[in-house]
Amino acid sequence: MKKFYFMGLFALLFANTIYAQDTLSGNYDNLTIVKGKHIINSMVIVSNTLKVDSGAKIEFIDNGTLVCGGLVEMLGNNHDIEFYGKKNNEGVGLIFNNNNEKSILINNVTFRNLQMPLYFDFGWKRNLVSITNNIFTKNIGTVSLIQVLNPPFGINDSTYVQFELANNLFSENKSSIYFEDLKSDQIHFDISQNVFINNSIYGSKAYNIASNMIYTRLDQSYKKYTPILERNSFVNNNLVDILTDTIVHSANIGVYGTEKSIIFKNNYWGDNNKYKIYEGVYDQEKSYALPKLNLEPFLNLPLNNIFSHIYKVYNSKNGFEIQDTISQINRYSSFILRSNKEVDFSTSKLTYINLKNDTTLLETENAVKFNINVIDKNNVRIDLLDTKAFSKSNGYFKLSNIIDLELNYVPNVYLGYKQYLKHFYYQKRIIDSIANLKGIDEEADKKIAKNPPFKKFWEFGIGSGGSIFTGTVSSPAFFNNEVNLNHSAILSYYFSRALSTSLLFSYFDLGNTDSRSSNLDEVSRGFHFTTNVISITPSINIKLSESKLSLKKKYTTSYLSIGLDILHFNPTGSYKGKIYNLHDLGTGGQYIDKTKSPYSLYTEGLMLSYRFNINFSNKNTLSLLLAYHRTFTDYLDDVGPDLYPNADILFTNSNLNGAAAVYFSNPTSDYIVPGRLRSSPSNPTDSYLSFNIIFSRKLFK
Repeated sequence: MKKFYFMGLFALLFANTIYAQDTLSGNYDNLTIVKGKHIINSMVIVSNTLKVDSGAKIEFIDNGTLVCGGLVEMLGNNHDIEFYGKKNNEGVGLIFNNNNEKSILINNVTFRNLQMPLYFDFGWKRNLVSITNNIFTKNIGTVSLIQVLNPPFGINDSTYVQFELANNLFSENKSSIYFEDLKSDQIHFDISQNVFINNSIYGSKAYNIASNMIYTRLDQSYKKYTPILERNSFVNNNLVDILTDTIVHSANIGVYGTEKSIIFKNNYWGDNNKYKIYEGVYDQEKSYALPKLNLEPFLNLPLNNIFSHIYKVYNSKNGFEIQDTISQINRYSSFILRSNKEVDFSTSKLTYINLKNDTTLLETENAVKFNINVIDKNNVRIDLLDTKAFSKSNGYFKLSNIIDLELNYVPNVYLGYKQYLKHFYYQKRIIDSIANLKGIDEEADKKIAKNPPFKKFWEFGIGSGGSIFTGTVSSPAFFNNEVNLNHSAILSYYFSRALSTSLLFSYFDLGNTDSRSSNLDEVSRGFHFTTNVISITPSINIKLSESKLSLKKKYTTSYLSIGLDILHFNPTGSYKGKIYNLHDLGTGGQYIDKTKSPYSLYTEGLMLSYRFNINFSNKNTLSLLLAYHRTFTDYLDDVGPDLYPNADILFTNSNLNGAAAVYFSNPTSDYIVPGRLRSSPSNPTDSYLSFNIIFSRKLFK
């Protein structure tokens, strides 16, 4: 009996020992984390040597943190060392501190679902940091993915840190990599052959230095070690607004500091268009006080010896690239995927994800069957088979479970995701506004759930208001300009709660005179005109807000619109009691100079407008429509960037009335310096403002 008692006691003690080994806690001089699962749920400090064996899997819970003060060796096999956070209870990650001449070697390790995977604390230093061939994916922290602070600066310290960040994959993370000083006399950085793809940097709507995949300081005072940033691939890294959870801007690298310029050549930046590349770079182009990044020559495609990734998607029907901003991605049924090297789609999964209906934020995920046709080792065509699985609009495609020929992870492909986030946010605002109107309680939730789907409808409105010319013949003092009548009619089609399209018909006058100007040079110039304008403007409208008024059944909405103006105009002026068409007089010398031709009385333009509605019922609406119009002509007022014509020649060769032509070409007979222009070429297009009060009614039922 005693024998069994001692055997049981021994088994219990052994089980407790095993449990203690699985959950790491406390302080260690030296620690080896062996193959198997381990848990860190508090701060674990290793002061001398930390070694992690191949196959070790360490889960971080709560504020679990591993602090490393000396030698670090993590040498995995095919990324089988894993540091990961527990879902919904994620731990922090690894912190490196202390100043010594040891090394940090991290190779073939996976970091996922952590708050801050790697943090090099203030005062740290080593002789070598080698972070190579690792995977950083789906880390949830929004502060830093990797943060490297400056080591201590010693006057007699001749040693430096060789810092290598190479051949790593960074995918679907939510924060930046931050270097306190990338150009330093204490650290020589080599950032090479990494893949940065599908990362979402969370921040405010304003694009800034810190809202990039990599951001850093570059100071002119440091001369010893110029950082290397070459042969990397940056694909689909974006700034995401933390409040609306929508994509704002491409975001690859941002720099600040006193350095004038630096070259980061031979990287692939997601595109071959120089201007698109620099959209995701925050440097001197955004603010003159920042360093200038010279990215040329840049790679036209990623290297084939780095992590496998799909960097372009094309419509196989016409060969056009599929941009993530495209709407109605479900209209496409065949794609060509281009990767930097051959990948394996045999185990991949394609799903179409969209909102269940117009009254909830629940998502549905439908598996989509597809055929694979290999074009070559870098291009694969995917043909979608069951259109019912993706028949609903406003969703996106997700292609997952992709591997390369060495069975390594390949980042997912998302098609239409950017537009989906916008749709998700708009629907969330609508649901929130309904909840605020009804009161957030169980009954309100039931009403929202039972709310019928949105029904598309037409709306027609008429209104009047005014228009103000702001082109060449206008005063810098805005309220000194003439206000003329504007009459409008608008036909709108609402195809969702958030989006609609409109056709605006307008008939109005524009007019002004230089005598109203607060600029004395313009007053002495003396131009004046009046013109009738007829315009047609198709536009797209996006809902900005919706709120209930205290009055029963009344609520307000607001829209932001962008449209294309199509205009007909004909500027006129008065001379000795008679009205003349200024176009026919050729006041800018159009008819006496064989190199010129008369300007067209038709033009196009762009409109940006804001509409505020008071909805008295589901059918009747009173609106204030404010719009800014920028035309593609400089002759709404007949005054373009033409040389003042010779008065004698103009008088002799006028088709209509020589005296009138001379008068309108220079109304005040001001002395003209040879070569002087009637209008500044630096502002070559005319513009105007319009405002209307519009009554609208819903058509049909």
